[in-house]
Amino acid sequence: MSEGVYENSDGFEDNKPNAIKNTGIDCQIYDNVGNFNPSSRDGGIASEPDRSGKRPFLVVAVFLGLLCVLLAGIIGLSVYYNRAIKDSEDKRNTLFQSFSLYKINATEERDQLQTRYNNLTREKGHIQAKRFVIEQHCQEGWRKFDSRLYLLSTEKKTWKESREDCLERGADLVIINSREEQTFLFNLHMRAWIGLTDSVTEGTWKWVDGTPLTTGHWGRGQPDNGGLFSGQQDCVEIYYRQDDPVQTWNDDKCGTNHNWVCEKVV
Repeated sequence: MSEGVYENSDGFEDNKPNAIKNTGIDCQIYDNVGNFNPSSRDGGIASEPDRSGKRPFLVVAVFLGLLCVLLAGIIGLSVYYNRAIKDSEDKRNTLFQSFSLYKINATEERDQLQTRYNNLTREKGHIQAKRFVIEQHCQEGWRKFDSRLYLLSTEKKTWKESREDCLERGADLVIINSREEQTFLFNLHMRAWIGLTDSVTEGTWKWVDGTPLTTGHWGRGQPDNGGLFSGQQDCVEIYYRQDDPVQTWNDDKCGTNHNWVCEKVV
């Protein structure tokens, strides 16, 4: 009886349908997206999902990032070079303005120097001409004082004849304009006609160029018009026999013969 039991037991095991024994073994395993995954057999453990589909997106993202960096670098360089170019243009404009100003100043200075040179050249010519005139006149007996030449006559004539002689020489009877000139003539130790007269209007003394007398160097008691007996002394001479060199003028008759002094401006 016990054998029967064991036999029934073995027979039960042997007679079980295979479908019951293979439950869970022959099932096909699908992944999360519905694709068949053979590796999920024998244990029912599923592997990690396949991410190969996201790789192109990563490549594109990296490429775009690099492209942005490159663009940023290009923009930065462009800004830098634009600024450098602008600075260079500003410096060039500044230099150009400085050069233009320097050129203008240099031109003005050159013109001023040229004008000064021309003036000096003309002045040199005038000095040389004056020197030549002075040398020529000195050889003829003229004497120089300040910027004038004086000729002392070696003969005696009336006041009118004396003036005519001076005019023929391109000069005129001397006109005394200062104490220094008066002292110079006094030191010549001559009694000579000068270019002063009141022959037109009595008592109104004028020089031969028509200017009125302002400062005189009369001797004591002069002019006296000859006193009560002589009368009509309308022309003036330097009379050197005086104590004071600036008080030597004397009026005398114009028809009297005296030496004279001619004056010429150089």
